[in-house]
Amino acid sequence: MDKRSDTVYVLSGYAKCSVPNNGKYKLGNKHSIGLLTTDENYQSNLQHLTTFVKGLGWDSIMFCMVEQVDDISTLENDVLISSFMRAKENGQSLVVNDQPITMH
Repeated sequence: MDKRSDTVYVLSGYAKCSVPNNGKYKLGNKHSIGLLTTDENYQSNLQHLTTFVKGLGWDSIMFCMVEQVDDISTLENDVLISSFMRAKENGQSLVVNDQPITMH
């Protein structure tokens, strides 16, 4: 993973909470997720990234969209900005929406 690049890739999707007593997330609920990574080869390394997300207590992971962010100043949300900085420091960062996805 290239931590020197200014580019962060945001993989958006959803995952199901797989750890009981995972703070504010109820076991079995699906949530929207965003995985921020500096890995420009994220497509080839998707298994590694999925393992990272599973290690944080999530399964049934599905990524639906990818956005390339080259400039942190284009981000308006404080959560995404802090996650962008964590990704730059650690190579990747996970953001989970507090509200579960409900099916109608």
